[in-house]
Amino acid sequence: MSNKFYEWWKNHRKVLTYGAFIILFDFYLSPVIKEAKYKNQCIKYSTKGALTKFNKDDIEETLLEETGLNIEELTKIEGYKNCIS
Repeated sequence: MSNKFYEWWKNHRKVLTYGAFIILFDFYLSPVIKEAKYKNQCIKYSTKGALTKFNKDDIEETLLEETGLNIEELTKIEGYKNCIS
C-alpha cells in the first residue's frame, strides 16, 4: 500500500506542490485585492460627490483659471485625495 502511494506521490508531487503554492499565494494576496476594490469604489463615489459639489457651487471658472484643468480632472483628483488614507 505504501509503495502505491509513493509511486503516486512521485508522479504528482510537482502538480500538487505548485497548486498548493498558488492557493497559499491567493490567501496572501486576497486582502490586498479587497482593499484595492474598496479604494476604487471610494474614489468613484467621492468623484461623483465632488462633481456635484463643484457644479452646485459653480466654481468651475475660477478653478479652470487657477489650475488649467477641466472639471472632470479636478473631481478625479479630489476623489483620490479623499480616499488615499
